Amino acid sequence: MPKIVDRDARRREIVETYLRLAAAEGVEAVTTRRLASELGVATGGLWHYFSGFDEVLLRAFELIFDRADERIAGVLAQRRGIDALCGLIDQTHPLDGTTGEEAHVVVSFWGRVPFHHELSAVQSRVEEHWHRTYRLALEQAVADGELRAGTPVDALADALLVFVAGYQIEHVLATSLARPDRQWRAVGAVLGPWLTEEAAARGEFARRAAAPV
Repeated sequence: MPKIVDRDARRREIVETYLRLAAAEGVEAVTTRRLASELGVATGGLWHYFSGFDEVLLRAFELIFDRADERIAGVLAQRRGIDALCGLIDQTHPLDGTTGEEAHVVVSFWGRVPFHHELSAVQSRVEEHWHRTYRLALEQAVADGELRAGTPVDALADALLVFVAGYQIEHVLATSLARPDRQWRAVGAVLGPWLTEEAAARGEFARRAAAPV
């Protein structure tokens, strides 16, 4: 009997293998031949599941954000307000091994955007979604008395999203700006003027900025 292959599972395996290689060896090193070799198949075998290498790139880029969104959903299911906001930052800034690895791959992909405009469309969709997510946490913080009435939640959500992209670049460049303590210090500087006295007294951002590097 012919072997039954779960097409979706095989596509996912190919994309996950691509991401693993890209994180370890760099995006430019992961050619069609390298990917096929790692999977133990002939190069042509990849195209039973994808229209071409560009589609692999696109699905890999999307998968990075899908993984982040799964983690974010877990945060929002259990936390709210400033606590949720800190959880969002934990899952999007390059603060640990997982998010740092994602930063390397994402920044590498950005270099391909001039030749693969569909990657830019994915980035735009993700940023719009994350903006709504950040805004929700900020609005909760206002409602819970953690941020002052009149806090410009849209502008703060914009600023926090710019931080994500900026710190991913700084992490890849291995600059001191990407140190976790400095990331949290900057977040605290942006949000600090809008914290209520009670929230400021908790010192959430200062505590994170003071954590051992």
